[in-house]
Amino acid sequence: MPGYNLNRGINKSWEFQGLVGGNVYYLVAGIGLVFVSFVTMYLVGVPLLISVIVTLALGGGMWAGVFALNTKYGEHGLMKASARRSAPKLITNRQSRLFQNLNEDQTGR
Repeated sequence: MPGYNLNRGINKSWEFQGLVGGNVYYLVAGIGLVFVSFVTMYLVGVPLLISVIVTLALGGGMWAGVFALNTKYGEHGLMKASARRSAPKLITNRQSRLFQNLNEDQTGR
Protein backbone atom coordinates (compact mmCIF):
# COMPACT_ATOMS: atom_id res chain seq x y z
CA MET A 1 0.00 0.00 0.00
CA PRO A 2 1.51 3.36 -0.98
CA GLY A 3 2.09 5.92 1.72
CA TYR A 4 1.27 9.57 1.02
CA ASN A 5 3.20 12.18 2.94
CA LEU A 6 0.93 15.07 3.92
CA ASN A 7 3.21 16.68 6.51
CA ARG A 8 5.11 19.43 4.70
CA GLY A 9 6.54 21.29 7.72
CA ILE A 10 5.66 24.41 9.62
CA ASN A 11 3.89 27.23 7.73
CA LYS A 12 3.87 25.31 4.46
CA SER A 13 0.69 24.31 2.71
CA TRP A 14 -0.01 20.64 2.33
CA GLU A 15 -0.05 18.94 -1.02
CA PHE A 16 -1.70 15.75 -2.24
CA GLN A 17 -0.94 14.40 -5.72
CA GLY A 18 -0.16 17.92 -6.97
CA LEU A 19 -3.20 19.60 -5.44
CA VAL A 20 -2.21 22.36 -3.04
CA GLY A 21 -4.08 23.56 0.04
CA GLY A 22 -7.84 23.97 -0.15
CA ASN A 23 -8.14 22.52 -3.64
CA VAL A 24 -8.01 19.07 -2.04
CA TYR A 25 -11.37 19.85 -0.40
CA TYR A 26 -12.88 20.57 -3.82
CA LEU A 27 -11.62 17.20 -5.04
CA VAL A 28 -13.09 15.39 -2.02
CA ALA A 29 -16.43 17.19 -2.42
CA GLY A 30 -16.49 16.32 -6.12
CA ILE A 31 -15.76 12.65 -5.42
CA GLY A 32 -18.59 12.65 -2.87
CA LEU A 33 -21.02 14.18 -5.37
CA VAL A 34 -20.03 11.66 -8.04
CA PHE A 35 -20.62 8.84 -5.58
CA VAL A 36 -24.03 10.23 -4.59
CA SER A 37 -24.99 10.57 -8.27
CA PHE A 38 -24.02 6.93 -8.90
CA VAL A 39 -26.05 5.70 -5.95
CA THR A 40 -29.02 7.82 -7.03
CA MET A 41 -28.89 6.46 -10.59
CA TYR A 42 -28.59 2.91 -9.28
CA LEU A 43 -31.57 3.31 -6.93
CA VAL A 44 -33.72 4.96 -9.59
CA GLY A 45 -33.17 1.97 -11.85
CA VAL A 46 -30.86 3.26 -14.55
CA PRO A 47 -29.04 0.31 -16.16
CA LEU A 48 -25.70 -0.42 -14.50
CA LEU A 49 -23.61 0.05 -17.65
CA ILE A 50 -25.05 3.51 -18.27
CA SER A 51 -24.59 4.41 -14.59
CA VAL A 52 -20.93 3.40 -14.67
CA ILE A 53 -20.26 5.25 -17.91
CA VAL A 54 -21.95 8.44 -16.63
CA THR A 55 -20.13 8.14 -13.30
CA LEU A 56 -16.75 7.73 -14.99
CA ALA A 57 -17.44 10.70 -17.25
CA LEU A 58 -18.53 12.88 -14.31
CA GLY A 59 -15.57 11.77 -12.22
CA GLY A 60 -13.07 12.37 -15.01
CA GLY A 61 -14.50 15.79 -15.74
CA MET A 62 -14.48 16.71 -12.09
CA TRP A 63 -10.90 15.47 -11.66
CA ALA A 64 -9.69 17.39 -14.72
CA GLY A 65 -11.61 20.51 -13.66
CA VAL A 66 -10.13 20.56 -10.16
CA PHE A 67 -6.62 20.07 -11.47
CA ALA A 68 -7.18 22.79 -14.08
CA LEU A 69 -8.32 25.19 -11.33
CA ASN A 70 -5.29 24.22 -9.27
CA THR A 71 -2.98 24.91 -12.20
CA LYS A 72 -4.63 28.22 -13.07
CA TYR A 73 -5.13 29.72 -9.61
CA GLY A 74 -2.69 27.89 -7.33
CA GLU A 75 -3.09 27.69 -3.58
CA HIS A 76 -4.96 30.87 -2.68
CA GLY A 77 -5.82 32.24 -6.12
CA LEU A 78 -9.34 30.82 -6.26
CA MET A 79 -10.26 32.60 -3.01
CA LYS A 80 -8.68 35.81 -4.30
CA ALA A 81 -10.60 35.57 -7.58
CA SER A 82 -13.93 35.05 -5.79
CA ALA A 83 -13.17 37.96 -3.43
CA ARG A 84 -12.29 40.16 -6.41
CA ARG A 85 -15.62 39.31 -8.06
CA SER A 86 -17.61 40.07 -4.91
CA ALA A 87 -15.90 43.41 -4.19
CA PRO A 88 -17.69 46.49 -5.53
CA LYS A 89 -16.23 48.06 -8.65
CA LEU A 90 -17.07 51.61 -7.62
CA ILE A 91 -17.97 53.24 -4.31
CA THR A 92 -20.10 56.38 -4.51
CA ASN A 93 -21.07 58.86 -1.82
CA ARG A 94 -23.95 61.16 -2.62
CA GLN A 95 -24.06 62.91 0.76
CA SER A 96 -21.69 65.70 1.70
CA ARG A 97 -22.24 65.16 5.43
CA LEU A 98 -19.16 62.95 5.54
CA PHE A 99 -16.87 65.75 4.39
CA GLN A 100 -18.43 68.76 6.17
CA ASN A 101 -16.74 68.29 9.54
CA LEU A 102 -13.32 67.03 8.49
CA ASN A 103 -11.40 70.19 9.43
CA GLU A 104 -13.15 70.77 12.74
CA ASP A 105 -11.55 69.75 16.02
CA GLN A 106 -13.54 66.89 17.51
CA THR A 107 -11.97 67.23 20.99
CA GLY A 108 -13.79 70.53 21.70
CA ARG A 109 -10.69 72.70 22.26
